[in-house]
Amino acid sequence: MPATRSVDLLATEVGVLWDRDARGRLRQAHHVVLGVAEDGQLLAVGEDVPDDVADAMADALEAAAERRHRYAEPDRPPEVLAYCRERIVSALGPVLTSGGPSYLVPHEGLPNTDGRTYDAQFAGDEGDNDAASVRIVRSDDEAETRDGLRAANPDTWSGDEWADLIAGRLGPWAIATRASRVLAVAHTPVADARGAEAGVWTHPDARGRGLAATVTAHWARLVRDAGRLPFYSTSSDNLSSQRVASRLALRPIGWLWKLSAPDRLGLHAHRPWLPD
Repeated sequence: MPATRSVDLLATEVGVLWDRDARGRLRQAHHVVLGVAEDGQLLAVGEDVPDDVADAMADALEAAAERRHRYAEPDRPPEVLAYCRERIVSALGPVLTSGGPSYLVPHEGLPNTDGRTYDAQFAGDEGDNDAASVRIVRSDDEAETRDGLRAANPDTWSGDEWADLIAGRLGPWAIATRASRVLAVAHTPVADARGAEAGVWTHPDARGRGLAATVTAHWARLVRDAGRLPFYSTSSDNLSSQRVASRLALRPIGWLWKLSAPDRLGLHAHRPWLPD
């Protein structure tokens, strides 16, 4: 049965974002990832954390769960996070604390993704509707349509990465274009058999026009059509990204709090999108 509780969805997203070793520890990632939802909490521990520290943190989380019938607000650091930080600092040295909200892109309620052309006003436009038209190209389009973007790399990807993206080797994507210029991209930086995480980029000149939300909605439809869960997460200080989540009315599933070594903030897994 698919996960429906928020804490179970958070656990699925953690599995999407980070690889595990044979012990179930996070590989090349944070010392600690603490997921906090309204209906539970979860703990994921990095591979370099001593076993006795990992066990003590797990015991503290279990004790906290037994004391509460309802968990703290996800966007407020839980009490157990301070305990985990104390144990990690004692064992491994200074750490950085970070966190941010996580969302599930829902089945329903998203903007209509049947259309591929949108109107958006840009500085310098003089009322020419055709000139202001923004077109959405997707990874499920015909190869001839997709190939028209091969030379449109906005220089935020390497040449090989962009070629792999457009060819569909990196998973589903949706790109907003205008006059052969890429304005916004939603893509799949990491995925597994259960879900995929959204990666979203918008050209500075095109921000504030709803294009990030538009391409994210198209991307999520492709991920859903593949039978996987589309996740969207961001940091606590990325207000523009949070506005995209609000515009799309995404389902908040909780927060991911992270304790990280200052020189290693936690690499996401680099898993290719594998067809079912």
